[in-house]
Amino acid sequence: MNLENNGRNLSSALVLCLAALFFVLAAGTALLGSSVYRRVAAASDQNASQRTAMSYLINQVRRGDAQGLSIGDYEGVQALCLTDLLEDGSEYVTLIYCYDGQLRELYMEKGTGLAPADGNAILPLQELRFALEGDALKIAAQSPEGESWTVTVTPRAGIEEVDAL
Repeated sequence: MNLENNGRNLSSALVLCLAALFFVLAAGTALLGSSVYRRVAAASDQNASQRTAMSYLINQVRRGDAQGLSIGDYEGVQALCLTDLLEDGSEYVTLIYCYDGQLRELYMEKGTGLAPADGNAILPLQELRFALEGDALKIAAQSPEGESWTVTVTPRAGIEEVDAL
């Protein structure tokens, strides 16, 4: 009878050890999976931020292509200027620039005198540069993490570089 109890105890101990081993392996797999998920999610967020910034800038250039595009200095900040002439003769501008770690957009009547800090923050961006290369506009951006992106767009109606906006 004692041998029979020892056999049951040994079987119970073996089942308990296997269950504990399964639990430890499952917990390790879950921890490993969560680490991989965090890295993939961070890379996805960064990629989405890049795509969003560049898509926004390209679409704004295409939108402003019909009326007028220029690049220049807006109170010490390099900016892209999209000009809209309304039917009543008033002139409105949309300025797109990087200020205080944010990609910003400022829509105002020309000559209103708003400051760069008055623009609407769109998304975090460390630096934004515009350069003309022939008929093309080269847009270079840098994320707060230091990653750089560039894109070149050729507006149909052209673009001009001015000293001050």
